Amino acid sequence: MELLKETLAEIKPLDARVMDKVRSRLDSLTKPAGSLGCLEEMVIQFAGITGREKPEIPRKCMVLTAADHGVARLGISAYPRETTMQMLRNYLLSKGAAANVLADHCGADLVVVDMGVAGDSSTIPGLLQRKIAPGTQDFTKGPAMTRAQAVSALETGIALVRAQVKKGYRLFTVGEMGIGNTTASAAILAAFTGMTAEEVTGRGTGISDQRLSRKRDAVRTALQMNKPDPRDGLDVLAKVGGFELGGLAGVMLGAAAMRSMVVVDGFNAGAAAMVAQALQPGCGQYLLGSHISAEEGHRGMIQVLGLHPCIDLGLRLGEAVGASLVANFLDAAIKLLHEMATFEDANVTKSAEE
Repeated sequence: MELLKETLAEIKPLDARVMDKVRSRLDSLTKPAGSLGCLEEMVIQFAGITGREKPEIPRKCMVLTAADHGVARLGISAYPRETTMQMLRNYLLSKGAAANVLADHCGADLVVVDMGVAGDSSTIPGLLQRKIAPGTQDFTKGPAMTRAQAVSALETGIALVRAQVKKGYRLFTVGEMGIGNTTASAAILAAFTGMTAEEVTGRGTGISDQRLSRKRDAVRTALQMNKPDPRDGLDVLAKVGGFELGGLAGVMLGAAAMRSMVVVDGFNAGAAAMVAQALQPGCGQYLLGSHISAEEGHRGMIQVLGLHPCIDLGLRLGEAVGASLVANFLDAAIKLLHEMATFEDANVTKSAEE
């Protein structure tokens, strides 16, 4: 608990002076003011995070956390629980997942973490072993985890990102893997917002109407059974969350404390961000939204989070797919800041009309 408390206390506001300087430089470049839209906003934000008027293109790390969910036993996914373990092998042995392809595409080093996968993953090379338990409990019958386990999940993410920042990483893309995790994320969203099970629960892996009905029932029952307190992020995580979601929330808090940016992926990463912001609202300044997920409830989620996603491609995979694409946008924004000419340098007349 001490690491969590220390991290929450270390999260400070962005550097407003640097952000103003970067905004002024962008306005001086040979373009209409604000015409680069999201690209301008993200480089201003990144400059405020790093405290540098001309930030360098950051070293990137993709963090994928994995865990199983007790609620998956109710048949709320199109895939069996064993798929979580199989995907760990795909990430690290076959290296054939979307996460692998897009980590390479955006120049991110991939870190995969077993936060609570059911079964023995010790023979998978390169996998970080941080298993809290072999999956959460079925939250339709009681809390998903203990409060101590929730703290452990958060502190695992914090410790991981602290170690990576010390190695020079300043931009983190985050994703997850865990059969049943959109059910947990839907319950987290409902717990924080008061939205109904119907409003927050989508098809996840592309489930049938019958499974969708079962999934909504599970979310509704979990909320009625556990009564998570929206004023207490730790309570929400413990009662209806997942180990991998807690790990990602810890990554977000740790990155904010270490003045690094996190590109938030879709629905599940957004649920983790809700937990992180509930624990320390200031961490939201360090988060960059990537995309609008096709998952039910995501638009409402990003509004609550105050994020402004850059793309809408109908994505609903997770695995940091959207975050990886947007990480490349930040690289482009930094290059524009560095390399575009000012009106003065290019001897181009700027209208005096404002």
